[in-house]
Amino acid sequence: TWKVNPSKSNYQGAVLTISVSADNEYRFDESSSHTIRCDGKYQPMGNNRALTCTKRGVAALDITLKENGVKTRATRDELSSDGKVFTTTMTVFPPNGPVFTSQIIFSRLSGSNGFAGQWRDTSYLQQHADMTLRLDNQALHIDYPSEGQQIDATLDGAGAPVRGPQAPEGTTTLSVRPDGSREFLVTTKRNGKVFSQGSLKLSNDGRAITNTWWNPDRPNVKGTLVYEKK
Repeated sequence: TWKVNPSKSNYQGAVLTISVSADNEYRFDESSSHTIRCDGKYQPMGNNRALTCTKRGVAALDITLKENGVKTRATRDELSSDGKVFTTTMTVFPPNGPVFTSQIIFSRLSGSNGFAGQWRDTSYLQQHADMTLRLDNQALHIDYPSEGQQIDATLDGAGAPVRGPQAPEGTTTLSVRPDGSREFLVTTKRNGKVFSQGSLKLSNDGRAITNTWWNPDRPNVKGTLVYEKK
């Protein structure tokens, strides 16, 4: 079990861009793009899914996802009183297992009115503060408890699904390959496209793991987290 040391780590969260049209259509651009009209009506998304967005004054949005007519996720986006921070609180209702709630906090980079503008995700370090690894002859097992994500990646480089209530939208896989005795090369794909490349490297004294990654298409999305043994 490993805990991140923020003073030795270097990470700037991904940038989310929100655009708002005159007819209350919201466009969210980060690793992917999607739009939703905040009119309180359910909008079909395919695969028996539907999404609705409702404005709560000028400082909050309630977004609900239904799958096969059953609510599976509820999200509230809420601006701070000074408009410089907004918090996304997501509640997931899995068909089996307990309800799971998490938060992402964004700080404003541009824009001055409402949700429109650019926002920096500041929550990544908190969500990845702890990492549990288990290695056997066939797979590297990775667990981020605060993020609610687990991966069981075989050592042959085959993509393994990212599981858990906080797994990213779409199909996300992670693959690992040994590179010597102290390092794994790691590739993450979203919907079949490479999202990040990097490595997990154990220090010579065995007391720290350095997790380094970068996005080949987005040079500003990169980071290094240094984990120390708990």
